[in-house]
Amino acid sequence: MTPTPPQASLAQAWHAKSEHGHAWQGHTSWCVAQGDLNLPAFLATWHAWTLDPQRPTHLHVLALSHNAASVHAACRVARTTIAAYAPPIGLASAIATHSSSGQAFHALADLLQQVTDQCWGLLPGMHRLRFAHGHVTLTLCVGDSPEYAALMRQHPTGPCLPPADLGSETARTVTVIGSGISGAGTARALAERGWQVTVLDAGSTPAAGASGVPVGVIAPHTSHDDSTVSRLTRAGVRLMRHTLQTWLNEGNDWVSTGVLERRLPGKTRRGGVPLSWLNELAEVAQDWTHKAPHPAPDDAYWHAKGAWLRPAQLVRALLDHPNIRWQGHAKPDALKYVASHSNGTALGDETPFPATWQVLQAGTVLAEACRVVIAAGPGSAALVASATTDGSSPLINPVRGQISWGLMADLPHGTPLPASPVNGNGAFVHSVSTDEGPAWFVGSTFDRLNDQPDVLADDHQENHSRLAALLPDTAHVLAPLFGVPNTAQGEPTHAVANGLKTAPDAPYTVRGWAGIRCGTPDRFPVVGAVPHAPEGLWINAAMGSRGLTLALLCGEILAARWQGEPLPVEAKMAKAMDAARFTFKP
Repeated sequence: MTPTPPQASLAQAWHAKSEHGHAWQGHTSWCVAQGDLNLPAFLATWHAWTLDPQRPTHLHVLALSHNAASVHAACRVARTTIAAYAPPIGLASAIATHSSSGQAFHALADLLQQVTDQCWGLLPGMHRLRFAHGHVTLTLCVGDSPEYAALMRQHPTGPCLPPADLGSETARTVTVIGSGISGAGTARALAERGWQVTVLDAGSTPAAGASGVPVGVIAPHTSHDDSTVSRLTRAGVRLMRHTLQTWLNEGNDWVSTGVLERRLPGKTRRGGVPLSWLNELAEVAQDWTHKAPHPAPDDAYWHAKGAWLRPAQLVRALLDHPNIRWQGHAKPDALKYVASHSNGTALGDETPFPATWQVLQAGTVLAEACRVVIAAGPGSAALVASATTDGSSPLINPVRGQISWGLMADLPHGTPLPASPVNGNGAFVHSVSTDEGPAWFVGSTFDRLNDQPDVLADDHQENHSRLAALLPDTAHVLAPLFGVPNTAQGEPTHAVANGLKTAPDAPYTVRGWAGIRCGTPDRFPVVGAVPHAPEGLWINAAMGSRGLTLALLCGEILAARWQGEPLPVEAKMAKAMDAARFTFKP
């Protein structure tokens, strides 16, 4: 007996889509406010989008769900619904799979599996699940927040409507200054929405600044009150993982290792997770963070979705898009706004030219576009000040960081190494691919006084001290590489350390990398339209020590605002990072 499909069957969902006809043609982004989650309807709409050659580039579906359990129940309902349209069993099945119904069945089953694979860690809040390289999104609002109903009203089914001042699609040009992860992520988000993007960078290659760090770690922030930064970092980790899985080679460019975090004495924030994560939300929270099991120290937590990555590889992948043009050796020192004007009235033609922004270097125009996004790290504040009406700029402070590293081949057999990256006071990561072979890394320092990216011997010593707090046994063995006497309370050099390929009395042989990142007094990024400046000047900068976790998310927030799309996070969370939150001072 054929199962009876739910009330909103696939056939009904297809019919609902057909009522729109080709209404979405000519629009960059289309939104479907579904209300209560109905996965069969979502899958049918997604499948329809896939088959339409004139589809919008982005399809956004908004849905509500009471909790994670109801989402998993919806997946089971969807499987039952799809099974009702399965092709016949036996010999006829091979024939039916080539029919339109058979093809639709297999396509929908595949889409459902993709949804199921992403339905992890659905704690109360907004979760953006991304498919089709991010061009199809399902934003699940889990819980009972009044904000979710307001979100549905704000984005009803239909085209996402950009602000009126955006201009025609043919005039959508933007210059992004800086090609670190913030700049590259912003450029990619806009390029995929049809913008023609010019990326300027002072370096000879992309990621020449702080994003050129040899390796980085992503992991969510946790707190007893599940603060705004904690929730933002979870959204950032989810997006970053999707991006890494989509564009990079796992095993060489990144590895989903999980991350062990130690809450060491002297940390400025109280460690731990919300009490609800230990009780009613324990099963869902396990996907994110929980107490690390024995033999980990008592102060350790395990971030199951943590990973390490090579940021420069990601930057290059993000910039690889036909709508993006990268230009190096560009060191802009000023921005100039050129107001819109008509092209003459001699023949009564008053067609307006759009306003433009010129990016200047020593008076020479490097690039010209209708909008500019500043993602220039420590240089961002000066560029903003050159364009604001009162010379004001955001509160951005440079922070120097140094990494210490060496090759795995130089370590003796038996060196104690953790099974995963460990962070909490700097980080330690090993077995990372480099041009010279697998390597280990420790750091970084956090220096607000020195703004020069020079490798310093004192910082190697500081990194070794950080390692000694995180992993005492590992630090003990590596001490000779750092030029640190390898003794513990007067004890002789450890036997394993004697196997290091360096003489006991030789100067340190550890290698180093240094870069300048930047942050703000409240430790949130600066994302949004620049206050006290003409229309079209935006900024996405000051990620601090959370650049790898938040930079791509901030780029998506910026692009969503430009396109009139639903934001990827709650509005109050985006507001916490808005560029207008400071009182700027000249």
